[in-house]
Amino acid sequence: MFLFVRFAAALSVAASVPVASATLQQPVPPAAAQAPRWSAGDLAALVQEIGRSTQEGLSPERYGATALQRAIDQRAPDLEAEASRAALLLAHDYAEGAASADARKGWEIARDPIDLDLWLREALARHDVAGALQALLPRSSGYAALRAALPACDTPAHCTTLKVNLERWRWLPRALGAHYLWANPAAYRLDLIEGDRVIQSHRIIVGKPTTPTPVFATLVTGVTANPWWNVPSSIVSESVGAMVRNRPAQAARLGYVATRGAGGRLQVRQRPGPLNALGQVKIEMPNAYSIFLHDTPSKGLFEQERRAFSHGCMRTEHPDVLARTLLAPETARSFDQYLAQGTNHTFALDRPVPVYIVYFTAVADPAATSGVAYLDDVYGRDAGLAKAA
Repeated sequence: MFLFVRFAAALSVAASVPVASATLQQPVPPAAAQAPRWSAGDLAALVQEIGRSTQEGLSPERYGATALQRAIDQRAPDLEAEASRAALLLAHDYAEGAASADARKGWEIARDPIDLDLWLREALARHDVAGALQALLPRSSGYAALRAALPACDTPAHCTTLKVNLERWRWLPRALGAHYLWANPAAYRLDLIEGDRVIQSHRIIVGKPTTPTPVFATLVTGVTANPWWNVPSSIVSESVGAMVRNRPAQAARLGYVATRGAGGRLQVRQRPGPLNALGQVKIEMPNAYSIFLHDTPSKGLFEQERRAFSHGCMRTEHPDVLARTLLAPETARSFDQYLAQGTNHTFALDRPVPVYIVYFTAVADPAATSGVAYLDDVYGRDAGLAKAA
């Protein structure tokens, strides 16, 4: 059962639901402001929805299924409070995921918070508890494929993998955008998506297990032809700094330019050119991790099946094709001219495009018998999340 998190505050609505044995300690609010009562139909719908939570990879007993049914059968005085608690927890898990903050550590894609108090009031007012709960779930075809595969999963390991990845889907915003980039390091793949359809796909080289590509979301704001490379301080310390100090002629041939920054710290940049580590194209996507999509002079690495070789950035196959797709036609023609000339220049997108760097080890695959492809857990993240089950 996934660990419960960020739920205590939402339970305030349960206290506001009329309970037969409760004595109110403050004035009763106007009728319009009170939570609607649970009808027999609402209770039946909640019980049914709790039962079908297994289809989402969740456990009905997390929501007190047995205790709630007993309270209904016995017409317990705290029945409505119990029903509200169960509904709120299930709504939370459908809307935001059930995992604790520790279990989702490193997943830096924010979800818009939901007002659970208001959600419950509206669901009961409409007498549509089941519909209101279902509306909270991800609507992506990727989520639907994993859910469809769960009842017939062929091994315990695959069942666990499906549940873990269904949970990850619930951590994502429901509205990803009409046009966005989707990079999954576990698949070594970058997709350009319109609606729910992949219109362009690129192989990528991702971070090593020791320097994993982080999970986050940002906006692609531009494309740079023939970029400079600002060498990260970690790489300066690891290798490039020693070359600059001890083999300056070699460093110069490779295009490295060294300066001293604040406090005398060595700072290194690499000139644009055929040996530049970023290749000829960089996709600009401002973020706190200094992670971006870029070309590479080592194109032969794309032929390898497992491509976790980088310090975290994502080397992208045919990034010039992606750049032309993202840019307006006239701007794309200018981009090609600068690219051919070897001149450094950044071109802004007319409209920024969302990019999601995610991590899924089970993904929709129409070619697979189950409709799902199971991927290597290159960063070893599934086990920690599964332990919360």
